[in-house]
Amino acid sequence: MQLLDELKEYLRIDGDDENRSLSTFIQSAQFYLENAGVKQPSDYYLIVEGKDVFAQHRLAIMTLATHFYENRIAITPSTIKTAQQPIPYGLQSMILQLKWVNPDELSVQQ
Repeated sequence: MQLLDELKEYLRIDGDDENRSLSTFIQSAQFYLENAGVKQPSDYYLIVEGKDVFAQHRLAIMTLATHFYENRIAITPSTIKTAQQPIPYGLQSMILQLKWVNPDELSVQQ
């Protein structure tokens, strides 16, 4: 599975019409997390001893990409205060937890 396929399943989107936008949202979410100090794994689907090691990384990406997807509105000076939606609170908590994860160390446990 790829992140794009997982996001489409998460958002319940059929077809490929929005693949380009969704891919942009995924990449933006990854950059957002990296800029917040979260190291990204090279394999988001690593399984170690039956455990999905990077599930929380993927959930953070899905949460943020969904936020971008659902808040696609034009921001103008008159709507800036009412139209902006903050990043989901649960994502802030995930980012704090993921900052302490070293994906390289978890990948070596394989």
